[in-house]
This record gives sequence, C-alpha cells and structure tokens, in this order.
Amino acid sequence: MRNHYVGRARRGFTLVELLVALVLFGIVGALFTRLMTVQGRFFDRQGMGNAARNVSRASLNRIVSDFRMVEATGGVIAATSTSLTLRIPFAIGVMCKNSGVGTVLSLLPVDSTTYAEAVRDNRFYGYAWRNFITGAYSYVENPATETNGNAPDCASVSITMVPNGKTVLVTPALPAGGGIGTPVFLYNTIRYEFKASTAVPGKLGLYRTLIKANGTQDSEELVAPFANTAGWKFFSVNGGPVAQVNPPANLADMRGLELHLDGISENIAPGQITNETAPFTTAVYFKNRIN
Repeated sequence: MRNHYVGRARRGFTLVELLVALVLFGIVGALFTRLMTVQGRFFDRQGMGNAARNVSRASLNRIVSDFRMVEATGGVIAATSTSLTLRIPFAIGVMCKNSGVGTVLSLLPVDSTTYAEAVRDNRFYGYAWRNFITGAYSYVENPATETNGNAPDCASVSITMVPNGKTVLVTPALPAGGGIGTPVFLYNTIRYEFKASTAVPGKLGLYRTLIKANGTQDSEELVAPFANTAGWKFFSVNGGPVAQVNPPANLADMRGLELHLDGISENIAPGQITNETAPFTTAVYFKNRIN
C-alpha cells in the first residue's frame, strides 16, 4: 500500500522554535512595556509641571491688576512676607464742591458692574484726596459714605462730566486743604495672603479678602496650591535695587513689591519623590512717588 504522506513538506513548529519565539516576544514585550512606562511617567511629570505653572499664571493677572493701582505712600496698610493689606482704588475723579453734608465728586467712567460691586454691602471703605501743595494723598475713612450726587453741582463750577461718568457725594466732606478740581479716588480695603488651602489640603492657597467698612470680611481662595516659598519681598526708598525680606519700618517708604508666585503640583508624579514646582518671580513698582 502506498503511503501518501511520504515526501510531503512538514507543517507546524517544533517545540524549540516555539520556545525561541516566545522568548523573543517576551523580550520585545518587556522593552515595549518599559518604553510605555517611561513615556507615561514623562507625560505625567509634564502634566503636573504644567499644572504648577498654571497656578502661578492664574494668580498673576488678578494680583498685578490690583497692586499696580496702589497709591505709593499710603496704599499699604499692613505688610508681612505672606500678607498684604492694601487700599485699592476703583474709581477716580475730581472735587466739584463741598456741600453742607459732604463733597460732590465728578468721577471718570467706570464699568457699571465693577462700580456696583465695589460699593455694595458696605464695601466702600473711604476716599483719598491729593494736596496740590505737597503732592501727597490724605485718606478719609472710618466712617465714610458714598451716595449719588447732584450733577448740576459740578456744572455750576464749570466741571463737565466725562460721558458715561458719574457724580457722587462722599462724606465726611473733603478738608479745607482741598479745592475745586482736587484729584480724588475711591477705594476698597483688600488683604492678600498665603495660608493653608481649603481646596488642596496640606498646601498653601492665595486668598483675597475684602474688608468692609462695618468690620465684616468677604474672603475667597483665588488659586492653589503654592509652594512654601510663595510670598513677597519689598523694595524701599533706602533699600536699593534688591528686594528685602522684611517690609520697611515706615510703609510709606515702600517703592514696590517682588512677587514670588511659586506654584506646585497637587500630587507627586510616578517615579518622583517630590511635587513638581514652578518658581515664578516678578515685580510691581508703585507709580507717582514724590521721592
């Protein structure tokens, strides 16, 4: 009987070939897994680094927009390396006249929503006026009030209100040292401080607290988390170009602030032993100093 299988090509793999293939697949798989692990850790670290940088950037615009408006000699009320209490203007204008109950002011245009937020619920804290002779600002507060004024009071002394401006009445009346056309600004009292975050427990957050005229406070956490190095240093009249850790004894000598907005990631990236940090330093100098 003829064997039909004689001479046919052998099909399939031998056990040795199968073992060699498995070893090769294992090596390739191990290398691929390692590559994916390294790439994953790299992207995790990059993502956390971006998150840390976003913390610094998110706080910058709000802080700088407020700090740049601070009047040079009386705008800072209290200061430490992690806390600043400031008088921050929200409207500027000129004096029209002293009436029997207060001073009428003609204000430059201000966004209506911004103005309404600044004066509602006892948020208006006071006003400051500039002495024509000395060039210095004097602050009037505790108590001070702001109400709608009478526009004809300004027209009667040839002060024309700028389109979309506002006429207001503030009390107490501006002292005798001021006259018609005296520059005046209205302000809120704001405290910025770094302290324990509620959004990210165990880390620092940046808080903005509005201090009302009646003593109550509205506080909000702007952004978190920050590294323990976050805070500010101080430029002073006699301190030269290098910012100092401690504020000057006389806060009126302050020339500006060096801001350290050092962000940090919320978590530690795989393979790392510390959080990712994003050191960020900038400066704000007060304008219109007279010395």
